[in-house]
This record gives sequence, structure tokens and C-alpha cells, in this order.
Amino acid sequence: MPTLVYGVFDGVPYDNRKKATPEVPTDINLESLTEFNSGNPLSVFLSERGFLVFDPNVSLLSALTKHFQTVAKECCGKCTPCRTCSALISRQLNELNGEKDANFWAELKRLADHMMATSLCGIGKTGPRPLVDAITYFPDELKIKSDNATQGFYSQKTSPCIEACPGLVNIPRYIDYLKDGHLDLSASTVLMHYPLVGSCGRVCVRSCESACKRGQIDQPISIRNLKRFVADKAIASGVLKPVKSSASQKKQVAIIGAGPVGLSCAYHLLNMGYGCDIFEAKDKAGGMVRYGIPVYRLPKETLQNEVDIVTSMGGQIKFNQKLGQDFHIDDLFNKGYAAVFIATGCPEGSYLGMPGEDTSLPDYENGIEFLDRVYKGVEDNKPPVLEGDVVVVGGGNVAMDCCRAAARVAKDTVHLIYRRTEADAPADNEEIEAAKAEGVKFHFLCGQDSLVVENGHIVGLKVQDMQQTEPDASGRRGVKPIPDSVKVLPCAHVIAAIGQRTEAKMLIDADKIEVNRKNCIVVNQAQETSRPGVFAAGDGTAGPRSNGPSTMIMGMGQAYFAARAIDRYLQGSEDVSFDSRWRLTEMLKSGQLLNVQKEATPLKLNQSRVTLHELDPQVRKKNFEEVEQTMTQDEAWQEANRCLRCYRIYSVMTAKPIPGCK
Repeated sequence: MPTLVYGVFDGVPYDNRKKATPEVPTDINLESLTEFNSGNPLSVFLSERGFLVFDPNVSLLSALTKHFQTVAKECCGKCTPCRTCSALISRQLNELNGEKDANFWAELKRLADHMMATSLCGIGKTGPRPLVDAITYFPDELKIKSDNATQGFYSQKTSPCIEACPGLVNIPRYIDYLKDGHLDLSASTVLMHYPLVGSCGRVCVRSCESACKRGQIDQPISIRNLKRFVADKAIASGVLKPVKSSASQKKQVAIIGAGPVGLSCAYHLLNMGYGCDIFEAKDKAGGMVRYGIPVYRLPKETLQNEVDIVTSMGGQIKFNQKLGQDFHIDDLFNKGYAAVFIATGCPEGSYLGMPGEDTSLPDYENGIEFLDRVYKGVEDNKPPVLEGDVVVVGGGNVAMDCCRAAARVAKDTVHLIYRRTEADAPADNEEIEAAKAEGVKFHFLCGQDSLVVENGHIVGLKVQDMQQTEPDASGRRGVKPIPDSVKVLPCAHVIAAIGQRTEAKMLIDADKIEVNRKNCIVVNQAQETSRPGVFAAGDGTAGPRSNGPSTMIMGMGQAYFAARAIDRYLQGSEDVSFDSRWRLTEMLKSGQLLNVQKEATPLKLNQSRVTLHELDPQVRKKNFEEVEQTMTQDEAWQEANRCLRCYRIYSVMTAKPIPGCK
């Protein structure tokens, strides 16, 4: 743990310079502040909660001066207190030359206090906090200003919703642009992080909304649906057009997999000026977003428009090219590619593993196979027809996709069984409610036992009632079977929607790429594999940011950082694995440093969240038309105006320069 010399955190001053036993804040993890990058200890940490000094010889005044430069730069200028005071304070600190008297610091504090009390967003409300605390509790430390060239400094504007987003999308910014009527700029803000804006605006799991501070007041901002609105209005309409990459000046990268992860990595590399060839095993791009998400949630025209963004920028997609079958990693390097990125995902579904089960039965499918079959049927205008009752096993979003798709093609009842409680189901609650509205019958605390087969066809599934166990050390409650509770649930089809797997034969020993026991590619924090020049991300990887099958936005977030790492690798960086933006996110999360206190926002209380219009359940369960409808412009403006814009600025000063930071 680093030694805290002095500082102020959450209004509590700490001064350990003359104490045998140091006092430290107890509600954060100080170990996360040991180093910023390897061998480079933190000297000062500054945030909306105060500041902490770990080096007795560092100039706090220098750190505050640099921090306030970021505050002034990030001020949007919309409110007078922040616009005026941030510029005045920053200039005063920059021009400071020699020791100032108490009146100078009192005036500076007055400006900072006024800025925090009257500004309209988080930049002005929280940015001056370290300066105010320093003037209040440690004025003697503001006498020495030393700009040591051997020190490092990094500062970043962020917010709870940004940090919760695996893609680190600047959510308040695209909402701001939407409010101002600049839909092209709003969409461009999201496009800085991935090309699948409209798709993500429909199927994202919305971790950002779980972190939204508006939810502490009434309801979270409808962030995903606002993203969908700007995508539909600015991208799908053709208002915003991508710029073709000038790839001729840089090296070529081979991307394996044209799903959302591969497309996103190619998109970022094309933006950097690299050429990208994308090798796709199937005859169309999109991966599981195309084949696994039903069209009633995501129209494939939306996805294709986003694929076209990548190809219009110069990305070349080579279809029907499967890793391990049509080519190997060595083949790509032999053809002159300077780096390889693997994004093959987990394209195979899992079965239930029940005693004596026969996976060749015509009425027994895994969820991936079933969704693929439904997609192809709808694409050919010949959806499959399921006679008899259908049982879907699982509790995640794939299970919801399966049972909702089944409800549209089954002539009889669709059942879903899940061995835990509804509260434990990992699926989005909105998906569960939608499935219920479409007639799916749910059986919670119900586990599968075995298939009942007659004359080569399924006639039922033996199920068993489950009960919760006592909480374990972590507080999680397991489940166990209730004795003598086995019964038969009559059905003609069983769909196993319990997980996905990688393809076991994809990699060979000659590829020299390490995989774990689940056949996922092992990667480090830069998404690097064990083979130099080969990177990987998405569902088929295991590393600091990933551990097997996850979500589309998680994979695209990994692709964003992988592209940055590939760029560093191709430029010959000594430390490919270090990324200052990712390190800050990691530090805030592991250190529990992101403030979770409620915002003081009396001006915006009690504004209802906009609810999307949907097709009537009795109508939609008979077809595959898109269920949720895009917001109207008035609804989007109404929802955008609920945003509190609760930005925070975090700054670190380190003992040595930080790679990539000037």
C-alpha cells in the first residue's frame, strides 16, 4: 500500500508527516494508487473527492495547476460561473510566479466556491474541489511551484456512466449534442468508439444506465434509446458518411471474424490509417449479431448499414474463409500482414449434458442452432414451424431470444425453465417481461432432469423442482433439488440455451497461441496473445477484460483498446500493454474511487423517463416486425434534458513520465 503523506478526501484532512501510525481514508482501496504504470509510482491523485499526496517532495501547486488546466479546457461554456471562473483560476495558477499572500488565496477560493455552488454540471460543481481543499487545509503547501520535466501527468474527464460502459463512450457529450440539435455530432461521438451504433442502440445491455446518477433521483436516463435515435436519424438516413481510410501509407492488419468485435477493431485501425482485410467464416458479416439476435429486436438492414461503414472506409471482407480450415496464422504473416487480430467468438451452442441425452434427435437443438435456423428461415421468407409445445432451458438473454423467437413460430405453448429464481436470471428484465407478454410460460426454480423420447422423437422433458440453499460466504444462494419432485413437462421440442463455446479445432499447435481449459484464447490487458503480433478480443478470449462469452458492447470495448495496442505494436512501442485511459478506468474501479453520492439537482426532479412505443403483444407474436419503435424527436429532446451531465475530472502526477502522455 502506498504511504499517504497528506491530503483531503471527502472533506476529511489527513497529515501523516509527524505521525507514527498513518491515517488513511477507509472507504477506498489505496493499493490501487501504488503505481500508474509499471515502475512509476503515483505522486499525487486529484479528484472530485479531494486530493492525496504520496511523495513528500512533490509540488502540490504544480499538480493543481495542471489539473485546473483540464478543468478550464473541458468547460463547455454554457453557464457563466464555470466559463468565467475556470478561465480566471486557471490563468491565475498558470501565471503564478513566487509566493502569494493570504488575500490572493482567499480570492481564488472565493471564485472556486462560487463556481462549485452555481455551475450547472459536474465540471464546475466538482472540478475545483482539490484546489478548495488545498487552500482550506494546506495553504503552506501552495508556496512552491516546480515543473519537473521528469514527472508524468495524466488528466481525464469522465463520469459514472462512461466508466460503466465497456466502450467508454462519452455519453453526456452525445446527449448534449442531441439536446442542441446536432444529431450528426451526437452520432459522431459514439462513432469514435465503434461503428455499430444503431445495433448497440437496440441490443446493448445498458450497464451505463445502471450507473446513471439520475436513477438515484427517479429513473436512469434512457441512454441506449437515445443512442438508437441518433443512429437512426444521422447514420441510417445517410446524413453522416464515413471517411475512406488513407491506408496506403501504413501496414496491413488481418482481422479474423466479421462480427461486431472484428468490425470494430477494423474500424479503429482504418481510422488510424492501417489497411484491414477481414476474414469471415460465413457468407455474411455480423457474427452472432446477425445470426443470433432475432430480427424483431434488430433489423438486419440496420446491421448491414453498419457493416457498410467499415467497407466504405476501405475494409475488405473475405467471406467463407475459416481459421483452422482455409488458413492458419502463419499463412497470414507469410502473406505480409504486420499484425493479426482474432475475433472468432463462441459460435457453437452447448447442450444440457443430461444423462443419456442424444444430441442428434431432430427435436433437440441448442440455442445457437435454433436462432440461426430461425434467422435463415425469416431471411428466405419461410420461417420454421414448430408443432407441439416447446421447452427452452436457460435464464440469460440468449434463452429470452430463443423463447421469444419460438413464440413466433410455435403452434402451441412455449415454456421456459430456469433452475434459479427470476431475480437470479441474468437476462435483461425487460426481455423477461416482453417474453411473458408474448405468452411464454416461465417455470423458475425448475431444473431439467432428462429427455423423454418415444419412437425417435421428444415427447417430454423430465424436470425437478429446486429450492434455494442458505447463503454462502459471499452471500449468494445456491439451489438444490427437492426430493421426489421429478415430473414430466410434455413437449415436442427442447432448446438448450445455457451457453456458448469456441470451436476446438480453430487453432493448431503451430499457431503458438495459448488457450485455457475452455479453449478461450489467453490475452493480457492489451488483448495481446502469447504470440507476438497476434491480438484477440471478444467472447472467445480470457483475460483482464474478458472471461468467455459476454456481451456485444463488452467485446467492442475490448476491440477499441486492442486497436490502440496494435497501433503501439506497429509503431514499435516498448510497452505495448500500457494504455493510460484503461489504467485510469481500472484504478477508479479497483480503488472504489468513483463517487456514488447523490447529485444535488433540485432543478430537474420528477421528470418521467420516456418509454418506447411497442407493437401490441398480440400482434407482434405473429410476425418478426421490430417490436420497439424509435423515439420521436420531441421524446428524444425530453429524455436528453433529464441528463445531469455529472462529469468528473481525475488527474494523476507520477514520479516519471507516462508512456504516450506529453
